[in-house]
Amino acid sequence: MSIIVIDSQVVHYEVFGRGRPILFLHGWLGSWRYWYPTIEAVAQHFRTYSFDFWGFGESRRKSTQESIQNYSEQVVRFLDALGIDQVQLVGHSMGGMVALKTAINHPERITCVATVGAPINGKSLSWFLKLNDRRSFANVFARLPWLRRYLFRFFLGQTGDMAVSEIIDDSVKSTSHTLQRAVSSMLRTDLTPELPSLHTPALIVHGGRDDIVAPRQIDLFDHIPSAEVVLMPNSRHFPFLDEADLFNDVLLRFLRQPSATPAPNLTVREPTLIS
Repeated sequence: MSIIVIDSQVVHYEVFGRGRPILFLHGWLGSWRYWYPTIEAVAQHFRTYSFDFWGFGESRRKSTQESIQNYSEQVVRFLDALGIDQVQLVGHSMGGMVALKTAINHPERITCVATVGAPINGKSLSWFLKLNDRRSFANVFARLPWLRRYLFRFFLGQTGDMAVSEIIDDSVKSTSHTLQRAVSSMLRTDLTPELPSLHTPALIVHGGRDDIVAPRQIDLFDHIPSAEVVLMPNSRHFPFLDEADLFNDVLLRFLRQPSATPAPNLTVREPTLIS
């Protein structure tokens, strides 16, 4: 485990592999840990980084408010602190929203961006996440660790990660304040008007059976020439766990391609479509 202090606040991060840098961003209720099976595959070709957002996992929050904007700034400050000029970003769910925001606002730092199950418009979030915008509900949810563990395990679905208990343990480390403020920021964020400003090559992945973020978010990229859209019909909110081999093939193909030539839009229906 590695620790770095950014803006007088502790940030926990992990590093694996060698080569061009790639930064993985996690979603709400999670931590860097659930990315590990994907990182194992990607680290064979790249140098991978992943950190816990302030207030999640092992990263502590003192003064920074939980928001998409502040988490985007955390990404840039993390790169600055480690001396990384440019990086490829991969974000899941809330982390995908942060990744897109960062690519739009800081195109000189992000060579390409991949999102998985990302809410472009906060209204696409499930009713359960929306309930956590209410402080009273978030307080009750935070006081019931068994419920957090149960729900997060349900949302994770099938995973070959033998250390799944570590992933579940991280889901109970956030305070009710962090849970509520992060959801509130997602709900009130709409990146749709900013998408035409996205010129960085982008990979947009959604599971067709996603019960956390509405898969129809992919339709927002119909007229964004820099974006490649991939729908995995058999996956839920964690395609990189539900169909790990297929997802890794899609992601690695994207990360390896020349950054100036995004591939055409694609719907993945069978693994044989990916060469």
